[in-house]
Amino acid sequence: MKWRSLPAAAVSHNLWSWSREGRVIVRSIAVLIRFQKGKDKPDVLTCVRDDGSQTWTRLQPGFGAQHDLAHYAVETTLGFDGAFYGLLAAGRAIEDFAETEDRRWMGEEALKTEAVVMALQYELAGTSDPEAFLDVVETSCRGQGTGVPSGLTPEAVATMRQRLMELWLRWRTLPPGEVLELEFPARQPA
Repeated sequence: MKWRSLPAAAVSHNLWSWSREGRVIVRSIAVLIRFQKGKDKPDVLTCVRDDGSQTWTRLQPGFGAQHDLAHYAVETTLGFDGAFYGLLAAGRAIEDFAETEDRRWMGEEALKTEAVVMALQYELAGTSDPEAFLDVVETSCRGQGTGVPSGLTPEAVATMRQRLMELWLRWRTLPPGEVLELEFPARQPA
């Protein structure tokens, strides 16, 4: 048997395991997402790509983690890989998203995702009626010149809400200095 070395990112980020047959299994993720709760300093979001490169930012107090957790809930539920985390996996830097004047470079999937994320955050803040969720998303998408994301069914919305609430609770109860890690899956070949 010829030995094949593991990708450096798989070794350095513990993205491998052994199968029952003694074979090495490399988990297929596009981005390892790390939310670190600040201890006498700001919270930090770090995204490590499958090649080992990374991008990071300090999060806005009270808002940043919730917004980025909502992105995770939406993108993983709808299977999107062309929105925030998918674009980061493709090499974009987090600071690229700070530009608010012209967001067309992000593409339609990212713009649609942003509309869903904002509707979830409005609900979480108690400023929007959950019954009006689809109307809020539709209005936002129309304002951006896009349609509503396909796959935004009542079941998908329920899954996103539940996933976001679970993640938000994990984040809120995380002690300062600790890390919440999430895996954003790599696109699976068709």
